[in-house]
Amino acid sequence: MNKFKPHRTAIVRGDFSRPTRLALTYGLINDDHAFFDYGCGRGEDIKLLTNKGYAASGWDPFHFPEGKQEEADIVNIGFVVNVIAEPTERVHALKSAWELSRKVLIVSARLNNERRTLGASRSYGDGYITGNGTFQKFFSQAELRQWIEAILETDAIAIAPGVFLVFRREEDANAFLLSHRPKRIVTVKVSHADRIYDENRELLHELMEFFSERGRVPFPGEVPDLEGRINENARSYRRAWSVIEKVTPDVDWQEIINDRADDLLVNIALLKLNRRPNFKKLPQEIQYDVRALYGSYKSVVAEADKLLFSAGNLDFISSEADHSHIGKRLPTSLYVHVSALTELAPILRVYEGCARWLSGDIEEATLIKLSTDKPKVSYLSYPNFD
Repeated sequence: MNKFKPHRTAIVRGDFSRPTRLALTYGLINDDHAFFDYGCGRGEDIKLLTNKGYAASGWDPFHFPEGKQEEADIVNIGFVVNVIAEPTERVHALKSAWELSRKVLIVSARLNNERRTLGASRSYGDGYITGNGTFQKFFSQAELRQWIEAILETDAIAIAPGVFLVFRREEDANAFLLSHRPKRIVTVKVSHADRIYDENRELLHELMEFFSERGRVPFPGEVPDLEGRINENARSYRRAWSVIEKVTPDVDWQEIINDRADDLLVNIALLKLNRRPNFKKLPQEIQYDVRALYGSYKSVVAEADKLLFSAGNLDFISSEADHSHIGKRLPTSLYVHVSALTELAPILRVYEGCARWLSGDIEEATLIKLSTDKPKVSYLSYPNFD
């Protein structure tokens, strides 16, 4: 490995690397989680995270050989495996980083579309030797996922092209997948006066916010603090909700229930792409959602499977695109702005969700093109579109 001078690939950025920036965006790095950078290069991410008050450390065989390889909640192996020429050493590096990870491993590597930036090079093994004597291995998105999953024997979650998460616990992976899919934003307007509402305005707004988020009132014991204050001031959730319905006659709460049921259906459908878990492996709040909105896990799974398999029927996709009240319909595609994704019919959201499962989020995307004549979703960037 040393003869290819991998340390020369460590660049000075002046900002966070893309994997670390994404980990911050998704809330993986926080005050409660220690971060370790395996193959940290010149250590910029460590310095920047430390400056922000996070617990961060790292190791690099060339730039920080004195660093201690230690366990951490979040371990990042960023653009390391692609500079290792020997496949067995590549596997060893991934396994070593995984062994240090207590909660989640972030794995990233360069993709095939970056090959054109390489300049003068020659083939070597399954990669290339660059003009300055370094090795680079390029992956396809699918190849990188398959390689990670085959070695670590667990599912990898794409969060961006070339960037994957591997969680230790299935429950944490499910919670991440379910909490980072877009939902419709609900605005509630109070238009009638009521004494109980006036005396408990802040409390009842908490209940409305919960209902708007989940399409239901809390189950007993789910939100103890809210439940205690509701019982003290309004006697029960049922009575509190009757007050809310009285002061919000212009709010279609059934529509909100239907929207949240659609959100849940889309999420359960897409979970099958990551080996859909059994009911007890779902986050507790999702278990409650299933019971309130569908009655049973069996019922929602049956509908979700039907929806997921329908996403492979282009005639159905085309028909749904024809009737979409959102987006611009062209003969062989439907264009939608990224902000309007949640307004689409569930089948179109699942169709797009399958593509997002493969690619991860495309941060710079402005428009999404849903092809209706072939199974293809395109993410388009127009910086000045808005």
